[in-house]
Amino acid sequence: MVRYAALKGLYDLEKTIGSGGFAKVKLATHIATGEKVAIKIMDKTALGVDLPRVKLEVEALKTLLHQHICRLYQVIETESHYFMVIEYCSGGELFDHIVEKNRLSETESRKFFRQIVSAVAYLHSLGYAHRDLKPENVLLDKEENLKLIDFGLCAKPKNGIESHLQTSCGSPTYAAPELILGKKYLGSEVDIWSMGVLLYALLCGFLPFDDNSIESLYRKILSGKYDEPSWLSNSSKKLIRAMLQIDPKKRITIQELCNHPWITAEFLNPVSFVHKTNFEKDDDVLSTMSAICGEHALEIWKKLVKSDRTDYKTATYLLLLDRKLRGLSLRISHSAKSHFKSECESEANSIISKLDYSPRSKSTKRSPVSNTVYNPLPKTPENVSNFMEPHLPGRKRLRSKETDDVCSPVPVKRVAEKDKVISTPTSTPIPDSKGTQSSTPGSARKVIMGIERGLNRVRCVLTPKRRMKNENIDPDQPNVFSGKGLCNVSSTNSDDPKYVLSQLRRALRRKGIMCHQKGFILQGETEDCTEDEKDTTRPFSTRNTCSFELEVCLLDGVTSDKLLVGIRRKRLKGDAWVYKRVCEEVLALAAEDLSTEPECSTESKCPI
Repeated sequence: MVRYAALKGLYDLEKTIGSGGFAKVKLATHIATGEKVAIKIMDKTALGVDLPRVKLEVEALKTLLHQHICRLYQVIETESHYFMVIEYCSGGELFDHIVEKNRLSETESRKFFRQIVSAVAYLHSLGYAHRDLKPENVLLDKEENLKLIDFGLCAKPKNGIESHLQTSCGSPTYAAPELILGKKYLGSEVDIWSMGVLLYALLCGFLPFDDNSIESLYRKILSGKYDEPSWLSNSSKKLIRAMLQIDPKKRITIQELCNHPWITAEFLNPVSFVHKTNFEKDDDVLSTMSAICGEHALEIWKKLVKSDRTDYKTATYLLLLDRKLRGLSLRISHSAKSHFKSECESEANSIISKLDYSPRSKSTKRSPVSNTVYNPLPKTPENVSNFMEPHLPGRKRLRSKETDDVCSPVPVKRVAEKDKVISTPTSTPIPDSKGTQSSTPGSARKVIMGIERGLNRVRCVLTPKRRMKNENIDPDQPNVFSGKGLCNVSSTNSDDPKYVLSQLRRALRRKGIMCHQKGFILQGETEDCTEDEKDTTRPFSTRNTCSFELEVCLLDGVTSDKLLVGIRRKRLKGDAWVYKRVCEEVLALAAEDLSTEPECSTESKCPI
């Protein structure tokens, strides 16, 4: 049963893949085509002052058409909710991809960064500035192509991209010096700075400017001084320096980036993009829809041209177009037909009533449909498009006086696990309790392998892509995950999940992290209580909150003889780097309690 009446007969909702303060993102199936989409569901009553940002994001996505920017299929507005139907991305965040690999090679970083440069150059050519570029706002499709998301902070100055802006927004660790100083700025120049921080994170696995204290962080950014690890090539160092110039007038431009030698190396051609804002006309797709609808293809196209992405027919056209660009046949699935027939008494009111339906329309036109049987169009041998299946999550970003956060799904990659971890004695869980917030240690532990590889004596195995068929539904027993397709799971040698759970609770208390327990799942939330939210001299809100989930589980397929106890990690909302640091510290504390071996003295560089 569809919970939301506006989606009934149009989309089949599935699991929640992201959530936040006022919105959640669900995986769904577009009934007419059978394609997977992501639907961002926003409660209007909870939006408050963020409502204009939602409208801004919608209007921007209606205009933007680029292979590395997420595609908006449909927007449905009711009295109580907004529904944004977007491309679904199964590869997760670029941030998680960096965490998984510790840091990326120069070749892989170049591949990703070229795609980011192409998307940003396209944005700037249309007069838009993104203003919140960071790895959490870049998703990967199943082919590992990037999709830029989250345009809630984008700006389009009335007098063009070279017009100055005043609103300080974005994430502090990616903020340009002029933003911190509260000066007027050019959107294109602050985007270049953020791209410099992003490239540094790709190549190094940590941020160039990072500190638990917001004042110290600002001082580091304003100084422009950062470490250059020995593994960086000279050409990489030069490019990062060109982007991280304190004086925005000395910063490299997007046009120069497209032609930079580091960007063109191994590709032998500069970054390019197609300047377009209207989706293309495709006769094959129109013919397919005509066969379904019983309406002439030309009439369908005339309606699509005038569409503002609020109708189901436009979403159907765009999804069929994406199928063709991926070399797939154009068809309506049998499940969709049977679904429509079950909803309507007559065949004439089945598919057509859904294709013409718009929740905002006061009336709908229904055309008679003949009992037409058509053959799927042949697969096209042309180059496959990059329009695949991303997910659009909103993300928490820090701005002048308000915040917004929606989480995105975890990636579904797999990496090789390595050594093993110490065994532990058994015990009983510690009773539920709450702790008070305490400040986290300094951010000297920069290397991102801290979560995936460098946790003190905790081995990385990987987060479940899928659970086993015999998943345990007993609340008194942990879930069992397959050893295949896992990521973001640390394993131990313990065979007692209740003891591991008790040690996790103890570690959370020692960190002063608020904790709620449900079965073998612990939900923690951190909060920076040292800030003064009433300090209007600060250009950003500096509230470093982070919500995350730790689940004690059993891992099958890790060893041949027995199930191991694992700890699954998932960020629910908040800053990704705060999440990384907090999980790193909590799991390290838990590992100390579980360990019977002496600790490694080198921080974040213990053998796995």
